[in-house]
Amino acid sequence: MKKIVGLCVLILLSKSIEVCGQVDSLSLKEIELSEVSVVAAKPLIKADVDKTVYNIADDPDSKTNTLLEMLRKVPFVTVDGNDDIKVNGSSSFRVYMNGKPSGILSNNPKEALRSIPANTIKKIEVITDPGARYDAEGVSGVLNIITKGSEFEGYNADLNTILLNRMQMIGGYATIKYGKLSLSANYSFSHYKSKIKAESFQQQFNRPEETYLNQYNNSSYKTPGHYGGLEASLEIDSLNLITLSGFLNNGHNKSNSFVSYSMEDAGYEPVYSYGHDRNDYDKWGYNSIKADYQRSFRRNKKEMLTLSYQYGYSPQNTNNYSEIIDKQGDAVSLEYLENFNHQRNKAKSDEHTLQLDYTNPFTEKHSMESGLKYIRRVSSSKAISEVKRQESDDWSPSDYQPFLDYRHLQNIMAVYAGYGYSYKKWGVKSGLRMEHTWQDVTYKEGDGKDFGYQATDWVPSLSGSFKISDLQSLRLSYNLRLRRPGIDRLNPYISITGKSINYGNPDLKSEKHHRITLAYSYFASNFNMQATVLYTESRKGVGEYQFLDANNVQNHTYANLENIRGGGLGGYVGYNPSAKTSLSVNASLYYLNLWVDKKYETLLPGLDNQGVSGGIYANFSQKLNRGWRINLSGGCGKQEISLGYHPDLFYYYGATISKSFMKEKLTLALRGQNFLQPNRKGTGKQIYPDFNLTQKIRYYDNTFGISVSYRFGELKENVRKVARSITNDDLERSNK
Repeated sequence: MKKIVGLCVLILLSKSIEVCGQVDSLSLKEIELSEVSVVAAKPLIKADVDKTVYNIADDPDSKTNTLLEMLRKVPFVTVDGNDDIKVNGSSSFRVYMNGKPSGILSNNPKEALRSIPANTIKKIEVITDPGARYDAEGVSGVLNIITKGSEFEGYNADLNTILLNRMQMIGGYATIKYGKLSLSANYSFSHYKSKIKAESFQQQFNRPEETYLNQYNNSSYKTPGHYGGLEASLEIDSLNLITLSGFLNNGHNKSNSFVSYSMEDAGYEPVYSYGHDRNDYDKWGYNSIKADYQRSFRRNKKEMLTLSYQYGYSPQNTNNYSEIIDKQGDAVSLEYLENFNHQRNKAKSDEHTLQLDYTNPFTEKHSMESGLKYIRRVSSSKAISEVKRQESDDWSPSDYQPFLDYRHLQNIMAVYAGYGYSYKKWGVKSGLRMEHTWQDVTYKEGDGKDFGYQATDWVPSLSGSFKISDLQSLRLSYNLRLRRPGIDRLNPYISITGKSINYGNPDLKSEKHHRITLAYSYFASNFNMQATVLYTESRKGVGEYQFLDANNVQNHTYANLENIRGGGLGGYVGYNPSAKTSLSVNASLYYLNLWVDKKYETLLPGLDNQGVSGGIYANFSQKLNRGWRINLSGGCGKQEISLGYHPDLFYYYGATISKSFMKEKLTLALRGQNFLQPNRKGTGKQIYPDFNLTQKIRYYDNTFGISVSYRFGELKENVRKVARSITNDDLERSNK
């Protein structure tokens, strides 16, 4: 390249000299040219018909960040000041790892993504219009996280450390390929801690004996976690490929809290007061092993048949101990709360999945795909609740729920077929998926009636695209999506807190969402833009709600009570004025109208809610001389509303200064987030028929510190991976 550029310059210079009449005084042989280099920024974003891809590996900030922090840059993905994640403005999305489901990433995304170093990730796919081959669940889309894996000839390794005042992480990954065998492994250990202080005021209606409740909360949290993976692939020949993989993501939340309660009657006379000292230990995780066999065909290498099996195990254990301190006064509403409470719950899910996929682009214009899938999921919960009045007493079973042995067996059989057509500037993707679900719920011990349930859902999808020009495209799509409740919402286990009880509902049914999306994309060499217009509607969705029972005890549970109609705008802009400078902005504005289903209007009158949510989030990066780099990020917005909940505005900001050494193999970074003040303030309101609650919170989440990344090794050529694999994305889980 340098020789060609140099030759062109010599020719042009020669012509110029001849014109000026100076060719005799200067010989071309005497002309010395300095080295010529061409610098260009590699595009980080790519748009396909049904997804947008962000190349994490090509972003220099991935060397020293966690995956959660890198998500702030991904189009249509927002991470607010509390690290809550949304796709297209909604928290109802699924997360995959290398095209297969990750239970913990969907169930506990904040803690899990904090434990993953970004330099182990190749790219993130934001699939906003899942087709027929995807499970029908995941209302707002799918995040597919692709790890780097062993993708080249040779070996490579990376070690990294993050040392912040509220988070520490150490880990690394290595990959090697020798001949037809490739191996990759990664592991990281992280430890995150935080603290909040909150005060709330609750007014209870039609309760003259207990009307005004004041609460003051001081809580601290610690979350150590382990993340790791091992992948191996063997390319038997050009037509046969076998891959084996295993992943783990395990951790626990350990929290200590002290909450003071004081109740007054309608005349502001004291009724009771006490302190609640509570220690919680929650264990979470998801572990999986998977095998894939892919067969290609000689007549068409893009025609493929893939057979996959996966086993997944997800523990969800809790161990809670609490004491009542300095109790003054008494009331009927406190009869359930003994001076000493001890609760243990051992919950888990075992999952077996078998899948067969076939794809065939049989002409340049036409393609088809089809497949079969079977999931057998067994979830169980064994719980015991014990109480005592005096510390010297023996533990005895609680009256509320002394024992529980609950088992939930779920079987899902799915069949799908899809067709694609492309001609010149036009493209169409269509598909139909049938999912038949049958399940059984049994109670070996505890209150509850055994029951069974069956349902068949037909899930259509249709997407059309038009290429306006080489840089612009337009897409219109319709999707029907499902949300099935996970074990955390089905589990009837009763958790007792200082002034409320929490439990799931095993009678929950899956919900259906209709979504229509119009999207526009513009991708140039230094300017990218995407914009969407969205409409969504659903009936009898799973919603959270609270109420005061006959004994004035506050209950928190779930039901198929939520009707939704809404829509809005989402957009992403990326601008790279030079190879050293980049700016990206994510923005969204959505309107939701929520109302209670008729079945629950008597229990929850007037609980309807409506309002806007969304925000704006920006990232700026500047590369300086001698390996220095600056990154600035920030945003503000409003969380999504729900029945009874009215959120307030939030904000966050962060900065990173990094320096690379040894030909960018070693990178050191100084970083911080929300570091200009000791805490961040937030507010929120809960409005229910029988009580209102206003809460003010102080988040002690300011972080600052250093991170180190070191890379060594040499890689040369690509390695194949199977094109299709298992993706279980059918469960709705709460985002914690």
